[in-house]
Amino acid sequence: MLSFYLLAQIVLATLATFARVGLMMFISVLISLVFGILAARVKSAESIVISLTDVMEAVPVVSFFPIILSFFLFTIKGSLGVEISADFLILTAVVWNLILGVYEAVARLPEDFENVSKVYRVGFLNRIRKIYYPIAVPNLVANIMPSFASALFYITFSEVITFGIHDYYVIGIGSLAFSLTEAGNYAAILVLVLIVIIAIALTFFLIISPLIDRSKKYAMEFVSANGQAVRKRESGAIVHYFERRFERIATSGRNVVANISKALSPGLPAEEKVKRGLSKKLVNITVGIVLLALIGFGIYEIALAGFYQAFIVYFLSPSFLSTAFVNLAYDLARIGIVYSISIFTMVPLAIFLGKRQRNGKVTTAIMQIMYSIPIPIFVPLLIVILVPALAPYTGYNLALNFEVLLVTYFSAAAYIFFNVYGAVVSIPDEFKMVARTLNLSRWQEIRSLTIPSIIPSLITGSMAAVGSYWGGLSVSEFLSINGKTYVVSHGLMASIDRALNAGNLLKTDAIDIFMVIVIIILSFALWIRLYVYAKKKYAFSA
Repeated sequence: MLSFYLLAQIVLATLATFARVGLMMFISVLISLVFGILAARVKSAESIVISLTDVMEAVPVVSFFPIILSFFLFTIKGSLGVEISADFLILTAVVWNLILGVYEAVARLPEDFENVSKVYRVGFLNRIRKIYYPIAVPNLVANIMPSFASALFYITFSEVITFGIHDYYVIGIGSLAFSLTEAGNYAAILVLVLIVIIAIALTFFLIISPLIDRSKKYAMEFVSANGQAVRKRESGAIVHYFERRFERIATSGRNVVANISKALSPGLPAEEKVKRGLSKKLVNITVGIVLLALIGFGIYEIALAGFYQAFIVYFLSPSFLSTAFVNLAYDLARIGIVYSISIFTMVPLAIFLGKRQRNGKVTTAIMQIMYSIPIPIFVPLLIVILVPALAPYTGYNLALNFEVLLVTYFSAAAYIFFNVYGAVVSIPDEFKMVARTLNLSRWQEIRSLTIPSIIPSLITGSMAAVGSYWGGLSVSEFLSINGKTYVVSHGLMASIDRALNAGNLLKTDAIDIFMVIVIIILSFALWIRLYVYAKKKYAFSA
């Protein structure tokens, strides 16, 4: 029976998690405004900040967790270290794309705005308030819903941390779901899920949706040479988020080289040098030195936290690398299975709903709320109930792997849906009219028009989904409840959790280094090539 005290606990945990997410997102917005504007207006900052952000965007959030854990949990001891460990993971989940959004908005600001502000002697702070901030608002708001969903996923994932014989908790829905599962109070877990869904819906309808509508008044309308307004097709905030994110990642390799070359280039035309003046040069040099010093300090602290020693002790060991590659193969196989299931379920659903646009806003709202539900709160329940139920028929290992596939699927399959759905509703009416004129059947239209049109967006969603699948593997491959450990036999994420559970932070760091390197290679060697090819072959101008 659900007591009033337990209900109050559930409400308090929900409020704590949502307050934590809200506070960290607010801090992320402030950070993005500072570094985004700085990168857009100061050349040295652009070279450093954008190059770093491009690379960090390509790395899944879960790969930062051991770094965050080792630094904050053991450098800042006690409950404060645990809280900061959980909170800081949210920053790594949302801040990079917010920085890029602000940078892109301010960087494309017409030079006329700057010139007018100088003529009227508008100070820097006033330029931020009256020019830079308003133009950055649409990009910031476009990131709110996907960033909110990512933050909810990773905060519930990090609210319970097991290291050796110690469990570290912060108050929230993730830790409460874990405690309720250990107590066997499944009815209370269902109530918790219901309250979380209500909280997500209220957040969407009372905060996020009004913000999206309000941000439209800040949108700039570009005018063509003949004085006509240029119409831009809108594919929705979430789709816009992934399209822009992938565009940045797809060009990040070239951007890193170009930015570094630009920073190191010895000379500019004489006229340009004259215009810049001594003060501007001084700002460039000062900002560059400060940013490089901060990055150097961060690398130094990370090395001190054990990453250098982990590299020497474990990463250079042939036995460690051979085991890591075997575990990687198992996880890549799981991701391949989940990705195939996501394609066969989400793509047809997105095409079907995309072609029935009468209730487009309702469909998008429902899907946004559903994909924001943090899957980690279900994991303890699934492991305790589902695995024992399936084990007599399939065997323990197969039952546990089924649970892993199920959690991984629900952790990121919606990314594919949103991107494909956005591509379907964005197909120009002229193309549809041609299809009707040619009297194409429904299947012929899907094969000849719809499928080619969705391929670039499908690749965009695929990269976002595959990157997030690692998070699903991380929360589902290893879990210890009531003294019993549920763990798959092989898996990279399971090996990280095993090392953490054994208190071996050096091995955790070494596996993390291996995983980051592999994921970056896969991102730039596979997805980027596919995206560039699809853009050239299937993109159309509307």
